[in-house]
Amino acid sequence: MKKVLFVACSALFFAVNIICGAAENGVYDVSGKLELFYDDFLIANKQDLTFVQHSPRECTAAPGKPNGYYGAIFHDGTQYRYYYRNTDNVYSGKKYNGHPGEYLGVTFSKDGINWQEKDLKLFPGKPVPPGAVWYGNGFTHNLMPFFDCNPQCTPDKRFKAVSGVRETAGLFAFYSADGINWKHYDAKNPIFKYEPKKYGGHFIDSQNAVFYSEYEKCYVMYPRVWKTADGLQKVRSFGKTTSKDFRNWSKIEFLKVNEPGEHLYVSGLHPYFRAPHYYIGAATRYFGNRGSATDVVLIFSRHGKGIQRPVKTAWIKPGLDASRWLNRSNYITLGMFQASESELVFYHSVKSLYYKLRLDGFVSLSAGAKEGTFETKTLHRTSGGLEINLSTSAGGSFALEVCDENGKPLPGYTFADFGEFYGDKISYKPTWQGKTFADIPGGKFKLRIKMKECDLYSMNFTAR
Repeated sequence: MKKVLFVACSALFFAVNIICGAAENGVYDVSGKLELFYDDFLIANKQDLTFVQHSPRECTAAPGKPNGYYGAIFHDGTQYRYYYRNTDNVYSGKKYNGHPGEYLGVTFSKDGINWQEKDLKLFPGKPVPPGAVWYGNGFTHNLMPFFDCNPQCTPDKRFKAVSGVRETAGLFAFYSADGINWKHYDAKNPIFKYEPKKYGGHFIDSQNAVFYSEYEKCYVMYPRVWKTADGLQKVRSFGKTTSKDFRNWSKIEFLKVNEPGEHLYVSGLHPYFRAPHYYIGAATRYFGNRGSATDVVLIFSRHGKGIQRPVKTAWIKPGLDASRWLNRSNYITLGMFQASESELVFYHSVKSLYYKLRLDGFVSLSAGAKEGTFETKTLHRTSGGLEINLSTSAGGSFALEVCDENGKPLPGYTFADFGEFYGDKISYKPTWQGKTFADIPGGKFKLRIKMKECDLYSMNFTAR
């Protein structure tokens, strides 16, 4: 069974045990959590180790994959939906934001790989594409739909969206029972007015990532702004705002994410289904002085606090295809899914491409030919096991010991009891002379690790 990332409710497909916050005395509680290794958040000290970003593998998509800007993909409980913006020169419609004939389309899939456009028959007598949901109005430009996993959400509002451009004078909120027929919450009053001076320049005309956060227990949006946290840069960026009811939103928080002079067109941020306390985004980086060329960088937000960018360079490059060096040619469709036990799949918005990436394989803590070591900060757990996502070379190795909060190895859980591991596992369950991590009573602990020619992607402190 495939699992949806970022934009669908994990509760629809599997149980996730989320335990928020810290244990007593400020010690971080990892009970029931999967933790990614892209920075030093869990690490007290390390030696001869570095963080390595891993780019995905590019594949040709199956026929029928839609091509259109500001795409969003999610599972609605029975099937995948792929929403996208496109233009149709036959039925031109009204011109918005310089894009005549815009429409919002949707296609469907049972497996997330093979897509089929249904004739929705919403525009009788007009030569519009059969999958068109909305046509010829400003809200088709950047409608950002999602499936609402808020347990308090009523069936008539299970689908939600935000949309708006300069011509609509603001960013508006929408709801739908079926994801096809959309209604305004308030057609006269936007959730954010178009106030370019307030936000540093043009505002809202990009894809404004929005979702319900199981971790923060509220709606979260990362809208387009033209101002950074220091207020000194006038560049394309994104801020953060939250809401309890999807109507009333907090003041937009400006973020520290752009490098000097750098434009980020979209954030792509959404929760990672294996660890909802992480938001992961494939952000488009824009270079107006290079023919408006674009590439994609990888960003994170842990616990919804700020933005982390472990590697500043491109995650996905334009590559050998000359057309991908043209104006705004590289966007990643918002939303990913687990296609197998070991791989994630996500899509290029405007090309017939999709990408495969190792599960949790965005960034790894990596050791080379020289053995590297690290020790975690003091952690806490109530109970449960441990699964490790790692890969060594044939000549590499990995070793682990468990210590008390003072760093003293626990009897029976030393390096000598462990030996060494070599291989490639998504869910490796370590043992020490037959004993498991689940056999250790709950409480405070530290982990100490030795690695050689090894990549460590994540640790899952399972509930059992």
